[in-house]
Order: sequence, then structure tokens, then C-alpha cells
Amino acid sequence: MTIESKTKRHAVLMIAYTYYQTDPRVVREAEAAVSGGFEVDFLALRRGNDPPVETLRGVRVFHLNQSRYRGGTYASYLTAYLLFFLRCFFKTTALHMRHRYKVIHVNNMPDFMVFCTVIAKALGAKVILDIHDPMPNTFASKFRTKDGGLFYRLLLWQELLSVWYSDRVLTVHEPVKEGVLVKHGLPADSIKVIANFPDQELFVQREKYDINGQIKLVYHGTIHERSGLGRLALALSKMQYRSKIRVKIIGEGDFSGPLKKLISDNNLSDIVEFDNQSFPVREIPDRIADCNVGIAPLEVSSITNYALPLKLVEYVAMGLPVITVRSAAIRYYFAEEDCMFYDWDDIQSLAALLDRLVQNPEQLLQYRQRSVALRDRFSWSGEKQKYISLLKELLPKSSLKEEGRTDASPVTRSEGAVRRNSN
Repeated sequence: MTIESKTKRHAVLMIAYTYYQTDPRVVREAEAAVSGGFEVDFLALRRGNDPPVETLRGVRVFHLNQSRYRGGTYASYLTAYLLFFLRCFFKTTALHMRHRYKVIHVNNMPDFMVFCTVIAKALGAKVILDIHDPMPNTFASKFRTKDGGLFYRLLLWQELLSVWYSDRVLTVHEPVKEGVLVKHGLPADSIKVIANFPDQELFVQREKYDINGQIKLVYHGTIHERSGLGRLALALSKMQYRSKIRVKIIGEGDFSGPLKKLISDNNLSDIVEFDNQSFPVREIPDRIADCNVGIAPLEVSSITNYALPLKLVEYVAMGLPVITVRSAAIRYYFAEEDCMFYDWDDIQSLAALLDRLVQNPEQLLQYRQRSVALRDRFSWSGEKQKYISLLKELLPKSSLKEEGRTDASPVTRSEGAVRRNSN
């Protein structure tokens, strides 16, 4: 075993109940920290052939011995979260004793994962809580319960307690901040938005846009019921010109089984390609290269109403026209002329829109132009700099003076003499 260099005063640990390579936000933040001069370790779930530890584009990823639970009960989700919490508690504590992280960035869900840092925080580490999905509303939407019930209140309590414990709180968009978190009782000035925008160096604009007589839609991402894919399948079954359209769906999730059944029951297998697996973020552009329309369906609820689907802005970054719904978050960022909208709760509305596109495919060129015009509005580059600045703000001033680097210029793993032991 070899040992990597360690600039302890610039060491950051990140934690997420996720498969690292398939989660765009955590990958972007981790790689941003590396580019900003930080040495980054990451605790994540393990899947398939993942090694216990590996270095990916400068980020040392620990794949803990646990896979993701996807199912239909509160108790099973909480059990999975608690097991991951315990694994992260022991691993975080052991790693911190060796490396003394200055910042530990915890991504929800769950929010209470921040407490696995309790010993590290007592020894001086600063803790960031990054709220991707407000937990009370997400579980209310998933299990179709009302906001305000007992379980909702318990989740709200743990969210507020987790925020109180953390040194900084981040979230993904202004609509989530103002439409959900502030309503939960969090002070607006305590929440910083690092917008969940795509990496435009990865999702590059297509130089050419071709229809070639066939409309091919794409959806990539988690397969949730609330993602609206069930309604998409039903809309396809009601189309008059369904034989002239193709749909590619890429992803996995707890709605995969019901979605497969809908595709089969409605005889859609000839027009729907369901690639039921998740791929590393960096593979997605190539896997959707043969598609010419992005679709971001959604069932609007108390949580999805304020969520801007990342896939939507990834399609915009690539210059694809987009079909989507009128949620509060989407309307916050997009005007009526920017996307092809349908009524989320009206299956016939989507079926009619798709039939119109088949009959008049030249409409797509207009929406292609809108995506090209909007592309620079959704750039990760600015958010990346905001995130790096936040990390530097949490460092003691003495850390910025290491070796005379008052500007905290980048330090990479290759600058040291030897490699760290990865056990």
C-alpha cells in the first residue's frame, strides 16, 4: 500500500446516502472542491463491483458496505438510514482522527446524518448540511400522506434540529428555499443556495440538431411514481400517432416494476425502450445522443412543486427542446414560450401535445432555439465558485497561509511525496 499526500488544513470530507458516480450534484461539488485546492474524501453507498475505496478524478471515494434500499415502508427506509448513519459515524470518526478534516459536508436525505460528525465537530470540524430534498415533504409525497401528520412533524423536528447543529445550510434552488424551507421555520438568511445546475463542460450544446423523420424523447433519472412516468406511459397509449414516436427511459428506482407493467399492459414495448439501470453521470450525454426531445414529466405535490428537475436543465444545456409541466419551480425559471408545457394531471393533455409534434415536427426547431438562448442562464461554473468560496470561508485564516499561499491556491494529491494508505 502506498500513502498519498495530505494537506490537513485543506481536507474536506463529504457524505451522502447515494451511489457516488451516478449522483450529479455530489460529483460536481466534490470535484469543485478538488479544483479549489481541497483534498476530498467521500463516504457513499456501495453497489455491484464497487471497490471499498477508489480515487475518481481526484476524489477519494469510500464505498461503505451497504446498498440503497428502495421500497414502500417508513420503517425500512429509516432502518437503512440508521445503518448508514452508524457506518458513517465510525468511519468519519476514524478518518478524522488521522486527517483532521476542516469541513465535513453532509448531503441529505436523511438530515440527521449530520450527527455522525459529532466527535469530529467537537474537535473543530465545521459541518455543512446540504438539503437536496426537504425530508418531511418528500416522504409525505412518496407515501401520499398529508403534510402536518405525526410522521411529518417528526421529520420536520429532525430537520430543524439538524439545521441548528450545522455551521452552514445549503440547498439546491431558490424555490426550495423560499417555498419549503423558510415555511418550515428556517431563517432565510441562514440558507445559502448553490443551484443544482448542469456541468456545461459535460452537457455540451449540440452543434447540429436533426429530427430525421422521427421524434425520439428521452427521460433519464430516478424512476419514482412522482416523476410522472406512469402518466407518460398512459399518454403514449392514448396517442393517435404513437407509431411515429420513440421514447428512451434510463434509470432505476422503486417505480421500476409498476412502470414495466404499464409498458407491457399498454403494448408500448415497440415504442418505449426502458434501460432500467443507473449510469455514471459522465456517460449520460453519450447514452442520450440519439434523442432529439427531452421530457421532464412530474406529478405536482408539496415537494415536487418546488423542485427543478436537473434533467430539464441538462436537456437545455444540450440544446434539446423540452416537454414538461407547470410547477412553481419550473415556472420560476422558465416562461411559457421556453418549453412545451402540458397539464400534469391530464393524461390527454400530454397525448394531444405529442400528437401535435408528430404532425408538426418543425415546432421543435423553435423550442430548440429557446433552449440554446437559455443555456447560459443555467451554468454550474458560477455556482462552483460560490461553493469553493464557502469552503474557504469555513477555514481558519491560518490555513490559508500554508506555505505562503494566502489565496489558498490549489493543492492536488500529486503534490505530495507519497500516497496515503487507503485502508
